[in-house]
Order: sequence, then structure tokens, then C-alpha cells
Amino acid sequence: MSSTALRSISISSEEGLDGVDGSARFSFHPSCSALASVSGPITARLAAEHPARATVEVYVRPLSSVPGTAEKSRGMAIREIVERSCLLAQHPRTLIQVVVQALTNPTPGYALLAAEINACTLALINAGSIAMRGVVCAVPVGRVKKGSAISVEVDVADDVVLEGGGCFAFLFGFALSGPIKGSAPPCEDVWSTYSARPGSSFDQAELVRAREVAREAAAEVWQCVKNSIRHQKTIGETQSPHEVDVKMEI
Repeated sequence: MSSTALRSISISSEEGLDGVDGSARFSFHPSCSALASVSGPITARLAAEHPARATVEVYVRPLSSVPGTAEKSRGMAIREIVERSCLLAQHPRTLIQVVVQALTNPTPGYALLAAEINACTLALINAGSIAMRGVVCAVPVGRVKKGSAISVEVDVADDVVLEGGGCFAFLFGFALSGPIKGSAPPCEDVWSTYSARPGSSFDQAELVRAREVAREAAAEVWQCVKNSIRHQKTIGETQSPHEVDVKMEI
């Protein structure tokens, strides 16, 4: 069994953040929200310079207190995704700095990580200063026990007891090879994690099913991102549909 239904998604560009080139907020629902900002390409410290590409730094901050092991782990995942989705070779010896701020406390599963990845993608699009291979969209997947069967569901309610789960991030782009499903372009899996809780297990068939469920849900997130860009207004003007397509059809 599986479910690809997503709860309400909220997207907004954050105006007025000082010293950044782009920023955005992404929420799967009120209890799972994140804000991300992007600065770059900017001058890199000598120790951080790479002669052939830009260096990526990602800082993840919790809602309160100081970053811990969980935030550092999510930061490493987001950095890997940015490095795989951006054309860093176009900006050698520079720095791209990403700051992700959790606006809610972590929920069971991987919903907050998915929201942070999506906020980062939106901030990169909002900045417009860094070339990208495509648009990354992420969704959380949970293993929910229903009777004797395990159901794979996306965006599981906070009060549901999970038997495990994961997060899948897909890169969407019309330059990629693969079938086009609906209005979304072809995509490829750029980062994922999936596990069962101690005492439980899963097989290869379940992992394949979880990836396909996540792929369908990620296509919905892609469409929401495109719709949000279409409705964004700059000062004194509205983006044309052609400008939206240029941003989304990377």
C-alpha cells in the first residue's frame, strides 16, 4: 500500500533580509517550516578557495539553542544536493553560502529536512546568480503500519507512529533524459535516505515503491514551486509566464 497525498504546501519569498542574494520560506504544513538564504558567488577565504569550482558552505540552525549533530548532518546532506544541482565550475575560486533556519521544531521522520531542502532550492531560484542543472524538490516518506501490512506514505501526520521512513530529493529538468509525467519534466534521484526502525526491516521491493511514491509527490512539489514563481511580483511589475518557464525549465 502507498499514498502520495501531500498536505498544504506554503511557499513565499522573503523580502528585506540584509546581505543575501536570495531567500525563501517553505512549509509542508504549519508544524513543518524552514527559511533559507543564499549569498554568492562571493569572495572565498583563501583556505576555502577551489581553483576549478565554487565552494559551498551550508549552515543549518535549529529553532532554538545552538546547532547540534542533527543540524550538522542535515547541513552535509543539503551541501551535497547543492553541489550536485548547481554548475559550480562556472564560478571558480568563489564561495556560495547557504543558511537554513528551522522555523519549527523537528517532527518525527524527515519532514523538516525535506522542507529545508525545498527552501534552499527556492532561495537559489530567487537569487538567480547561480546557474543550476535543474530544480531540486524533496519529500518525506514514512513507513506506517496498518494491520499486518506496511504502508509507504508521504508527508505523514505528526501524531502517527512511524516504523521508519526517509527523504528523497529529485532534480527536475527538461535537459535530463527520461519520461515526462504530466507537466513535470524528467527527473533523477540526487539524494535519498531510507531506513526502518530498530526491530523492523524492509526489502528492495519496498525501497523501489517508496522511491516511486516520493517521485510522484516530488512532481507535485515541483508544480507548486512553478505556480509560486508565476505569482511572485517584483517591485512594480509581474513576471511573465515566459520568465517563469525559463526559471523552471532549466
